[in-house]
Amino acid sequence: MYISGTLVRSLVNLNGQETLLKIGREKLLLAKEVQAVQVMDRLLAEAPRLSQSAAELLKNDYAVINTHSLISMWSAVEVAIEDTVVLVLTKDATALKILADAGVKLNSFGHGPLVYEEARRVFPRVERQLREKLCIGEFYVKLLELLGINIKCDSQAICKLEEINNVRNCLMHRGGIIDARAAQSVSALQPFVGKQILITQARYHEYFDAVSSFLIAMLNGAAASKYSQQELEGQ
Repeated sequence: MYISGTLVRSLVNLNGQETLLKIGREKLLLAKEVQAVQVMDRLLAEAPRLSQSAAELLKNDYAVINTHSLISMWSAVEVAIEDTVVLVLTKDATALKILADAGVKLNSFGHGPLVYEEARRVFPRVERQLREKLCIGEFYVKLLELLGINIKCDSQAICKLEEINNVRNCLMHRGGIIDARAAQSVSALQPFVGKQILITQARYHEYFDAVSSFLIAMLNGAAASKYSQQELEGQ
């Protein structure tokens, strides 16, 4: 979000820089700063091209910038979930059995705790076998709660994660065109079937709020879990 905001401000400045550069050049001429004027002339020569590029990036309510930010933001969620599960599997001897009892086929992995490489291999199996027909947010909550990390998050935010995941997939693999599968999963996307969805400021902020709510709930759940208590006690 911070990087996105900085980029937007930079592009706004680029979009309107020519007038300011001309004013600066006049000041430098009056001060007889010949070398600085030459530098300013080079900047002025590039200004129209840079302004046009900035304007193109800023059109459609910053959709291009927001698209890249959303993809990165969702990747952060996926990494946070996987890294948390992997850490638990490498620290808790009972975690593997808990997942096996929940229906994940883990016979080839023996007993916990697992070494890091094994834990990384387990996670894709958990994702495939445990999610079933759950939406992505419900799956994350179920998985973390199985491992003793309780998530207290607004149900609307949990549901919104499914929309974000589907939109992200369409942005990554279909050029932002919403397909029937995404619309079937999320009714709010039905008006966009066959169309390119734009990540406007309003949509981006809506998604950002949902992700923030979930990650804060996840952090609070981890802090209140037995794992944090064990760390505090030096176990």
